[in-house]
Amino acid sequence: MKYLLLSITFFLFLNAKGQTSIKDQIVGNWKVKNVIVKSNSKEMTELSQTFTNSIFSFQKNQNFNFIPKQKTPLTPMFVQMLQNQKWGFEEKRNLIRIRTAKDHYSIMGITPKIEKNNAVFKLEEAELSLEVVKTE
Repeated sequence: MKYLLLSITFFLFLNAKGQTSIKDQIVGNWKVKNVIVKSNSKEMTELSQTFTNSIFSFQKNQNFNFIPKQKTPLTPMFVQMLQNQKWGFEEKRNLIRIRTAKDHYSIMGITPKIEKNNAVFKLEEAELSLEVVKTE
């Protein structure tokens, strides 16, 4: 029994050591290379254009910035809403939260799926998924 417990503990330790935390993988700049839209409505098309080629910047100190590359009628709204915010990661829900204390940490929710330097960021508030690539 002692050896079984020791073996299980050893394998759990190896598994935990071998994995890089998603939170650590998020840090850096991510450029949107493709936007996947589930709706063909005018609003969703415009929203997808707003995010095309934009950069999501997640800094180690929890600062967040959105850097748009397209000018659409929605761009100023997203810049105002997302510039100079904070980000946090909820491990249990696998959810990035863009937030401030004033808004109770609820400006935007992003579910990341990261494989090496490529990822998909699913925006929780919209029917959009962003295929992103890490640039830094």
